[in-house]
Amino acid sequence: MAGRHPGRGTGFRTGGRRAPGNSPGSRPRNNTQANNQRESYNQEPAQVAVQDNSYNEQPKSAPKSEFGVGIRGAFNYNMMYGLGEEWYIYNDSENDIAPSGIGFEAGLGVRLQLLPFMQFTPEVLFEYAKLSQEDGSMERTFKQMSVEFPLLLRVTPIEKVYFVVGPSIELNVSDETKLESGVMENAAGKFEHDFPEEMNRKSVQFGITVGGGYYIVGGLSVDFRFNWGMTDVYEGYILSEETELTSGKLNTFKFGIGYWFM
Repeated sequence: MAGRHPGRGTGFRTGGRRAPGNSPGSRPRNNTQANNQRESYNQEPAQVAVQDNSYNEQPKSAPKSEFGVGIRGAFNYNMMYGLGEEWYIYNDSENDIAPSGIGFEAGLGVRLQLLPFMQFTPEVLFEYAKLSQEDGSMERTFKQMSVEFPLLLRVTPIEKVYFVVGPSIELNVSDETKLESGVMENAAGKFEHDFPEEMNRKSVQFGITVGGGYYIVGGLSVDFRFNWGMTDVYEGYILSEETELTSGKLNTFKFGIGYWFM
């Protein structure tokens, strides 16, 4: 019986050796692994936050979605060219002054992605222009309202910079032309008189638009365009049996600002 007690004690000690993981020497290794895991978990949200910040910065560049809708407005300077000498009724043809004046346009546009660097951007713009022409002591004024449909290709060779080119179709909405006499004098005294001129402006005109622009931030951009009129503005105005006022193509310089909502 006395010999069995040492066996029991040995078994107890042997049982203690079967759990070396619980010994004090192994605990630091487990704590280190746990700490490393906690640190890796704490670092993951920081990486996500960095990704979120980079995502938030994307709108500062030019729009890159496949479809977009935007608005645009512009200040215009208009100039008519190609007028015949018969337009200068009261003036010396050597001092011809072509009709010119200012105006504005505003409207909507859409953007369709064709290639990574190319987009199709048709627009619908309402335009108003007032031009004037000195004819001797007289002054002829033109007031024009129209709706223009530019069908433009937009190419972006580098970030934030783009160029546009394409045809434009312009529909005549309203037109008024009159000849202001200036100060005249007769037996009754001095007076001024306006002579309406029933010129027939063509209902449809065609042109070519070229230009370029720069994205300031996000979808906000500024641009410069030139519209070259390809067709005559007026079909003709019969001044007399020998004189008919025809031709007159319209060139327009446009300084605009636009914004894409999407």
